[in-house]
Amino acid sequence: MDIRDITKEQLETLILIKSLEEFVTDEHENLSSLSEVIWTLEESLSNEEHKQLVTDICKLTETGYILSDGTEEHIEIDRIPEVEGITPKGQSALDDWEKEIRGSIDRGANESSDIHLHLSLLGGVTINNSLLGISDSLFGSIGNIVKELLHI
Repeated sequence: MDIRDITKEQLETLILIKSLEEFVTDEHENLSSLSEVIWTLEESLSNEEHKQLVTDICKLTETGYILSDGTEEHIEIDRIPEVEGITPKGQSALDDWEKEIRGSIDRGANESSDIHLHLSLLGGVTINNSLLGISDSLFGSIGNIVKELLHI
């Protein structure tokens, strides 16, 4: 996976944004845009996590992984940008990441097939075949975890 121009935390934020994007389009009419779901998530974040999210969104925009109006000004005033979606470059990185995770789960099918991830904005997330069975995609599965965290 070629993601040399973003940090691990920024990749985690990209994964989170993709999961939120699937979450919005699948079932929540009252949260009809990606930005509305991100703003709902924002309410549950600590000040440090909020700053990280703002910075990550702006840097992911700058490096071409997502479409947003994020600028340095958003970072300076600590305001969540309006996020439109993920670019083809971002989707390619996510596809590669999902293949790696699914490959790890498939290789571990004879042993423990749990994959434990630490996503800095969500805490610990455990992904396994049963979680993947709930949703067609890994990102939809993470979106279900976010749904539980947000109580919506």
